[in-house]
Amino acid sequence: MLTEGTLAMLVTDVDLQGEHRRVNDAWRSSIPPDPPARLWELAANGVGRLLLARPKEWDEGASFPLETPFPLCDRFSDGRWLIVKSRARDATNARVLSPEGALVQRFRLGDGIEHVAIDADDRIWVGWFDEGVVGNDNWRLPGHDWAPSSNGVACFAADGPLLSLPDWPDGTSIIADCYAQNVTGSGAWVCPYTEFPLVCFEPDHPTRWWRSDVAGAKAIAVDGRHALLAGGYREDAARLALVELAGEGDGEQASLLATWIMPLRRLPPPSNDWAPVWDAPDLLVGRGGVLHLIVDHRWYRWHVETVVAAWRRDQSPTG
Repeated sequence: MLTEGTLAMLVTDVDLQGEHRRVNDAWRSSIPPDPPARLWELAANGVGRLLLARPKEWDEGASFPLETPFPLCDRFSDGRWLIVKSRARDATNARVLSPEGALVQRFRLGDGIEHVAIDADDRIWVGWFDEGVVGNDNWRLPGHDWAPSSNGVACFAADGPLLSLPDWPDGTSIIADCYAQNVTGSGAWVCPYTEFPLVCFEPDHPTRWWRSDVAGAKAIAVDGRHALLAGGYREDAARLALVELAGEGDGEQASLLATWIMPLRRLPPPSNDWAPVWDAPDLLVGRGGVLHLIVDHRWYRWHVETVVAAWRRDQSPTG
């Protein structure tokens, strides 16, 4: 999902999904699969193409060497593309491409990337999952004792230099995984593991944050004093929660106003306590004040302001 709300799809001429399925089926049947290196071999010989969603059609965008089976992408305001390897076997895992797909630049954003998004000022916001937060042992920048990823979230310039490691509020625990991230305007919202506070970072402004009881959210959308949080653990993986952000963002409690169930497919009864209850969606992400869900070839969009208005009507004595 691009900054302005345009849906971009990255397609390829190699069957990465089929290879993923083969490996997963082997693990589920307790048969050791072939080495997963085949995924990287397929990607190394594959070609990626970016498609942009238009009403009733797709516009074809840049074409480029795929290189990675785990690509993340976003677009700069001038039409250039950012393509990132979320699992980095080499140092320069980020590529900037021209609008036509020609390589402009490479730089490093580290291994274990969960989220990459570009803000309105063309800054790159990166959030890492646990292996990135505690990994990247050989990545050091001048003046920093640890890799930027150890902060869980970092902001980079469009050409790669680190701009800032946002300050985490004193009242929260350490971040182990940037579960949810939403880049909106000139800043970023995150909802990280372990305590899942709602944290707002803006360059040159103090960090704002709210405590939250909505655990495990994988996507967040924010508009004014309200936020939508999507996802959670097991049964709550299909949860859509509306919360209110009172106060100035100095550790106040976010108030849970309402919850709903997203249109995900329920799986057969789980075989153990860790098995998923709901089938995973193709896309679940927040950009600005909109939460996006793609499942079963349908694109759902929930605007925070619309959800708030509907909730208020339901609370009215007249309905």
